[in-house]
Amino acid sequence: MTVKRPSRIAVAAVIAPLAFLAACGDDTGNGSNEAASDPTSASSEPTDATSPATEIDQAGDTDTTAPAAGIDYLADGVWHQADGDEVALPKNDRAYDSAVLWNDQLVATRWDGEVFSIADVFDADGKLVDSFETTAPVAVNDTGTTIAWVATDGEIMTRWADDQVSIGSVTLAAPGETIAYSVAAVTGGPNCYEAEDGCIVYLDSGVGDPQAYDSHGIVDNPISGAVDFGDVSDAGLITYRDKINDDGSCGGLDDLSKADRKPVWETCDFEAGPIAPDNAHIIGLPAYYDGLGLTDITVRDARTGEETGRFAPEGGFIGSWAWSTDGRVVLDAYDGANWHLFALSTDGALEEIADPIKAKDFDSPFTLVRH
Repeated sequence: MTVKRPSRIAVAAVIAPLAFLAACGDDTGNGSNEAASDPTSASSEPTDATSPATEIDQAGDTDTTAPAAGIDYLADGVWHQADGDEVALPKNDRAYDSAVLWNDQLVATRWDGEVFSIADVFDADGKLVDSFETTAPVAVNDTGTTIAWVATDGEIMTRWADDQVSIGSVTLAAPGETIAYSVAAVTGGPNCYEAEDGCIVYLDSGVGDPQAYDSHGIVDNPISGAVDFGDVSDAGLITYRDKINDDGSCGGLDDLSKADRKPVWETCDFEAGPIAPDNAHIIGLPAYYDGLGLTDITVRDARTGEETGRFAPEGGFIGSWAWSTDGRVVLDAYDGANWHLFALSTDGALEEIADPIKAKDFDSPFTLVRH
């Protein structure tokens, strides 16, 4: 069965059985932060991002240690914060599928029981301070000051510390349980009024082409032929897919800040996903999905698309993934009985950062906080 890749904004947590753990090979690319301020400087021409297969070493002796600073996640009703604090959230039966940090607050989304989602906002002490309806999980800008979502009345909403504004609207009519529009990314801010900082909200669509809406009222698709966006950074990097069929998908990375709008690179060997906080790396996802979750995940040099790290659980799969504040890929994986939480460095080093938790294959107890 071919499974369309989960929304990178929803960061789905689904998965099946295994004999576990395998991880991270040698560094096949430049894993440093060199030229992080201009990660695309190495080439303005499209290149083939194919890289040699990375050897996977057996990692059954991976140590479980206390989370390092910079790792935050939710588990069993507790918000594990990046500074090491653990904050209990109000007891309820809510299962959160995604979360972001916004002005030191946690914005966690949960299914509304029908098609859309509800976003709960918690302060730093875990107190529920607000809830609102949204078509899908919210997006946050790079600095964590502005969030964006598509409201269930079709308004494209942006919100910062002391105000909010709609920068457009869409029609939500869609067949069945299709989500007509969801937010893939938001850039700019914090104040999204045109006369102030301004913002751009990037929408994926289940009924048409993706679009970018900005505070000036301009609506367009910045990547001609793109069928959806992977991620967009304030520095102007954008990952995307422009082809999807039964054999897999193709896409690449572009730099919206450059006058020369040729893709930095394109490939059909993997899917270009979330962009790292340093703009020097991206997450590489399989071009073809077959099963409940990912069989492998890679870290890629943003300038070249070359692989610098990999994790591939033997017989198992990966459920969800996100960048951490300390520049590692946080992911959860299922081993047939237990869920594990790992952090994968850009050079391929792997660390298990929480105790395994016994749970069903379709029900990860971990919710990652996206950055």
